[in-house]
Amino acid sequence: MPMKTRLIPFLVPVLMLTCLAAEAQSLTRADSTARRLADAGFANVRVAETPEFTVFTVENDYYKIPAEGFARAVQILEGAGLDWTKPVKLIGTSYKVPEVTITYDPASGRWNTTKRLDASWDAVRKAPKRNDSFGKVDLTLYPALSLKNLIINQVYQTLWEIKPTLEVSLWPGSRLSYQLIVPVYTDFFETAVKKVHPGFITLSQRFRDPWHLNILGKLSVGFFSGDRYGVALEAAHWFRNERFWVDTQLGILRPAQWNGFKFRDYYQERTFFAWNFAGNYYNPFLQTQFTLRAQRFLAYDYGLKFEMIRHFRRCSIGFYAEKGVVVYDGVVYHSPHTNGGFRVQVALPPYRMKRHGYIPRVTTSGQMGIGYNANNEQQYYREFRTESSDNIMSKNYYNPYYINSQLGK
Repeated sequence: MPMKTRLIPFLVPVLMLTCLAAEAQSLTRADSTARRLADAGFANVRVAETPEFTVFTVENDYYKIPAEGFARAVQILEGAGLDWTKPVKLIGTSYKVPEVTITYDPASGRWNTTKRLDASWDAVRKAPKRNDSFGKVDLTLYPALSLKNLIINQVYQTLWEIKPTLEVSLWPGSRLSYQLIVPVYTDFFETAVKKVHPGFITLSQRFRDPWHLNILGKLSVGFFSGDRYGVALEAAHWFRNERFWVDTQLGILRPAQWNGFKFRDYYQERTFFAWNFAGNYYNPFLQTQFTLRAQRFLAYDYGLKFEMIRHFRRCSIGFYAEKGVVVYDGVVYHSPHTNGGFRVQVALPPYRMKRHGYIPRVTTSGQMGIGYNANNEQQYYREFRTESSDNIMSKNYYNPYYINSQLGK
């Protein structure tokens, strides 16, 4: 028998053992990478590996700006010794709901972000989680400054407030929020505003459609801004060209107010249906968002609102203009003055803050805001928000073009 033929029975087991060892080493590297991501402060870390791809999930908990967290996660993956001959995917979640997929393409050698999901999510969604966010508590301090210029003998009247907000992560997609509004200094507004009183009291449920139609949303119930309470639905759909998307906010609301901790419902007022629909375009070269929104505001006024928002790394600056008419019982009463102004949202330091187990974490707001109402409109064009963190900056956190611009920094 030739020598080569006699060696075959010995070579086959050796080759099989070599392949198994290589696969075990690859799995060990993937698992060790997941552990490293969890040690770096990421929550809800999962990993799965198939012959087609390696996929991880991460949720930003340590980094205040999610895009900065994703950039750090990409650095960890690049130094992990993974198999780069096949795609490596990083799925970013928010309260365990998938928001974006960041993929390394071996052909181009580049990372790319999309709002869409693929088979990688189905492969990893049931994998065990490291650093589970369930039951984690934050006490977030939201400073607020309001300015008015309505009287002749004083340039500006001011209202300084601190709004500590208790935020608890519950089951997948849910968040419980309870806010107190503590006035620090004020030389205007009615007596009720000068008292410590509740702000947002909400239970929200985030969701994503299970058919991969690229629809994300949030259902909230509780006491909102604008002195309204009720139920609100927010949803958005990204088109295949992800520079374009549409969004909506629908709310069944009633007016109410807090006088200290005494809740007053305006029973003489009827239940109100508020809505808005918007089309959005994002210019990735200018990192600027353009929005045109049709809206029913809170004072029975209907109108159009145009926004142009420039997003920086830790700041967003938005300009707006709006025009409306007041309609009550189907009758047009009058047309408010055209209004406009600007808004600024700035992330407050520290920008990184690691959590220590289940000990409640005290931190500052990721988006302190200030707005300017150019026409001093006090009655019309009023909107409502369902959570303290809803603003022009946080709504851009999971924009794929914005995340791409931050990778590698």
